[in-house]
Amino acid sequence: MMNATKWILVLVFVGFGATTRAQNAPIPDDQIKTIVISEYIPSINDHPKKITETPSILDTVVHAPNTEYKLVPRKFDTYYAVDPIKSAKMEGERLDALNKLYLKGGIGNYLSAYGEGFYSAGRSKDDDYGIHVRHFSSSSSVGGTPGFSGYSDDDVNLFGTKFIGKHSLDADINYTRNSVYFYGDDLGSFQHAKDSIHQYFNCVSANLALLSHYPDSTKLNHSVKLNYYFMDDHYKTSENNLKVSGTMWRYLHDELVGMDLSADYYSDHALRDTNTMTILHLHPYMAAEGEKWEVKVGLSAYAEFSKQAPFYSFMPDAEASYDIYKHILTPYVAFEDGDVRNSYRYLTSENPFVNPDVVGGIQNTRYKYSVVGGLRGVLSSSLSYDAHASFGEVENAAFFVNDTADAQHNKFTVVYDDGTLFKAHGEIGYQKTEKLHFLVKADYIKYFLYHELHQWHTPTTRLTLSANYNLREKFLIKADLFALNEQYAPVYARSAGAPHAVTLTTKTLGPLVDANLGVEYRYSKYLSAFLTCNNIGALKYYQWNDYPTQAFNLLLGISYIF
Repeated sequence: MMNATKWILVLVFVGFGATTRAQNAPIPDDQIKTIVISEYIPSINDHPKKITETPSILDTVVHAPNTEYKLVPRKFDTYYAVDPIKSAKMEGERLDALNKLYLKGGIGNYLSAYGEGFYSAGRSKDDDYGIHVRHFSSSSSVGGTPGFSGYSDDDVNLFGTKFIGKHSLDADINYTRNSVYFYGDDLGSFQHAKDSIHQYFNCVSANLALLSHYPDSTKLNHSVKLNYYFMDDHYKTSENNLKVSGTMWRYLHDELVGMDLSADYYSDHALRDTNTMTILHLHPYMAAEGEKWEVKVGLSAYAEFSKQAPFYSFMPDAEASYDIYKHILTPYVAFEDGDVRNSYRYLTSENPFVNPDVVGGIQNTRYKYSVVGGLRGVLSSSLSYDAHASFGEVENAAFFVNDTADAQHNKFTVVYDDGTLFKAHGEIGYQKTEKLHFLVKADYIKYFLYHELHQWHTPTTRLTLSANYNLREKFLIKADLFALNEQYAPVYARSAGAPHAVTLTTKTLGPLVDANLGVEYRYSKYLSAFLTCNNIGALKYYQWNDYPTQAFNLLLGISYIF
């Protein structure tokens, strides 16, 4: 049975293989035989199998069942704990410690000695007070003068401020002593004894001021001041002055309204004459400003009573400015008047060689009117400029001339004249942070006088160039370059043939171009050394006729902060 099965399988595989080979071999067309059994008759099946179901559209919309919910309100209790938050604190700028004591001193040629000191009580919310003392002297003479030309200046100043609510009370007491010698003389061959040409001025003054500091501009701010001084000299000439002044101002809507008023009393006593004078001044004003413009208008009422005829003046004054372009170009105009009180104290501060007898004929300088026009602006954050000119009428302009009535020919008197006055001023300032600062100034002053030939001892042109440089907080350098044009002094001479005839000639006091230089070296925060050189050109210059000034002089010293 097994053998029969094997043979059958063998025959099947052999036949399959033969068949495969027959299919793979191509049969020629002439060997293909077709056997037709019957004739082909085309027909259609009468009973085809058809789909009996009718087509229908299946609806895919799902209808949701109506469901009802019942909400039962119920409070959900929550609990939380509050943690404290620390409040924010504003820390102010840290204030630097204030040093209370500053001392400075030095010596120089012409046997010069210098000393200065400041003391302050320190920072306080309630008050402030301190003291300032200063001494400067020279004990050597200028060459070629007939007398000793030394001098000394001493100052003591006590000051204090008390803060009272929205007010402050300021007070100070001062003592000054200035000593000079009448060393000038056109009789150069005659030598004067030192004591015979000595002059000094003592002055004691006291000032009191009450000022308001209301931050609310609608409140009436005010100040009240009381000033007094007594002055005398070596020749028993004295002057008393008492001045009471006040001011008040407040804003009404956008306008500032204010008033200044003062009463000024002078009493002068000399060996040969006396003089008293009372001056009253009232000045109401109103000011307003916009984004680009500012205007101020007022009225100046002035009254003067002395041994001469009373004088009254009522003049309007006004100021206006307009910013054309971003503070770069701002023109301004003003119409004003004013006066200069030619007191004995003022005259001797201008010229200490004046004759004390001038107090008997003192007259005040009055500017009847003055029209001012100018242009100012800020070109950048470090560069600014200002230029203006004025023209007006002046009465009793004061000029110093040599006093021919003095036997020693070494004192000055004052002459007064009327006329018109033209002034021009220009300046350019440059400041780069706190390290570098330049300032250039030019002034032109010209009097057109009715009687005097020249504006005696008054140069018409002054030029000044100042520079300050801070090199790494170690070296502080200051330099000044200045120039003055010539000025004139009258010279009176008597003719030998006609002793009563006086001939007037004009003496020219030459121009001046010179420079000053100062250097300070900070060795530490507290200790510094300084060197000051004045009149580096060593030029011989006469500020007053027959009175040459010191040529090159230097001062070397140190300063210390405690």
